[in-house]
Amino acid sequence: MNKILILVVTAIAFLLGSIFTALLLNISAPNMLIKEVTSPYDFEKTVRIIEERINKKEGWHVVTTYDQNHEVIQHGGEPIGKMAIIKYCNGKQASNMLISDDRKKLSPMMPKGISVYEDSRGTVHIAMSNGKVMGKLFGGEVEKIIEEVSLEVEEIMSFMHFKFTIF
Repeated sequence: MNKILILVVTAIAFLLGSIFTALLLNISAPNMLIKEVTSPYDFEKTVRIIEERINKKEGWHVVTTYDQNHEVIQHGGEPIGKMAIIKYCNGKQASNMLISDDRKKLSPMMPKGISVYEDSRGTVHIAMSNGKVMGKLFGGEVEKIIEEVSLEVEEIMSFMHFKFTIF
């Protein structure tokens, strides 16, 4: 009887733990994968500062900056407001990531991107993939490379006191 009771309690505890974990992940995952901060500057100044800081950081350069509102309107969508997507790259880090055949599949995540947008209240936000979490998802050598890249991105974004976090 004791063994059956222990098995039943263990099974219920495991089930409740699994449900709690699934709910927690479901609630927190969107906030974990994307890091968003509010800019103290207007839209144009925020974009300009980020582009300048990327281009000044050794090895990094802005590949292009998209006016996402223009792109959306030009291709049949409704206006979405001010939004720029800054694509940027570091050749050495890209090479480290993509030189191995088993990591070439990660190329859709490149070049890196930062979104700057103004919400309907006029507040300017900056959003990007959370390097800490992305690295943990992949593990191994990919995690090491993403960690190095994340430290450099944090330095670029230091004017915002920006840090990647797991939560």
